[in-house]
Amino acid sequence: MSATPGRPLIPYQYLFPLAGLYAVIAIPLWLATGTQQVAAATLHGHEMLFGFALAVIAGFLATQKSSALTLGLVIGWLISRVAVMFGSGFAAMIAGLVFPLSVFIVIVPPLLRAAKRHENRVLPILLSALVCADAAWWIGATWMGPRLQSTALLAGVDLVALLLLLVGGRALRAAAGGHIERRGITRRDRVQPRYELPLAILAGGAAVFDAFSVAYLAGALSIGAAVLTLVRVIPWQLQLTLSRPAVWSITLGYLWLIPGLMIKGMAQLTGVIPVLESVHGITIGALGTLTLVMMARTALLRMRQPIDELKDIGAAALLVSAATLARLVTPLLPELQYGLLWLAAIAWSCAFLILLFRLLRTLSSTRR
Repeated sequence: MSATPGRPLIPYQYLFPLAGLYAVIAIPLWLATGTQQVAAATLHGHEMLFGFALAVIAGFLATQKSSALTLGLVIGWLISRVAVMFGSGFAAMIAGLVFPLSVFIVIVPPLLRAAKRHENRVLPILLSALVCADAAWWIGATWMGPRLQSTALLAGVDLVALLLLLVGGRALRAAAGGHIERRGITRRDRVQPRYELPLAILAGGAAVFDAFSVAYLAGALSIGAAVLTLVRVIPWQLQLTLSRPAVWSITLGYLWLIPGLMIKGMAQLTGVIPVLESVHGITIGALGTLTLVMMARTALLRMRQPIDELKDIGAAALLVSAATLARLVTPLLPELQYGLLWLAAIAWSCAFLILLFRLLRTLSSTRR
């Protein structure tokens, strides 16, 4: 994975393996060091969203070929992780925000300049909102307490769900449609209503209501987003992707958004389980699977290598779904909690270990 002399470094070449390695070690480490304290739970949620996911987002969207920029992002990510794990107080907050602010500076202005249509401005707005959510988490950690941290995390989950609904939806529709066309089958999704703006209103509205702790309305909007997503994917003929792991693994990740949003919404409407216990269909099932698959696909495409069957990534995606199911049933089976948590952690870590080997093999190729 070393850079070719004279060739600049590109962010994904380092941020993707860092994110993969962090995914492998973070969850078992969290479990081994005492999981059920409120502070530990909010730390775990923060690192899932702003440590792991934001590194993947930066690697995916920061396409500039610049060694200085790449090293700056990597160092910023490391500084923020050290601040989260070992720091406290105002200085830790400043250090913890180094990476999200760097991502904002590097990615948001180019996205705004390139946005020719109104719907393309949603992505830079989303990234800006994620940075604000991280800042709110740090304000809670430094001054205002765990309640603000939990609120910031919940709004962050909504924002990440919206990001997956939009970017993941575009990727899945293109991959599934191309696969269907290559099989000589007529696509049914050529003409579709514009779903992205309504989804942005629903999921974005849920984020706003969660930020202000209006749980009932946030839950209703999350359920609405789940239903609209189901309606949206019906014409995509996703059942025809089952013969190709490189495509059905994206399908699996995207479809996790439907039960994930539904479970979150029902938890907020009924109060049967704590809402932060209900979001794992989104954070593990959808976010985990889609980031895993898209990192593998993006690395291959940018290294100009063919996307093969990706059977290893398909197996990893199934492991992530196993982790999701184990984590979702944990609140319902408290007597089995410890074993289920470890089952979920082991399945998750094995999945990302498979990805890490794939990334290192891909990025070590001499083809540039």
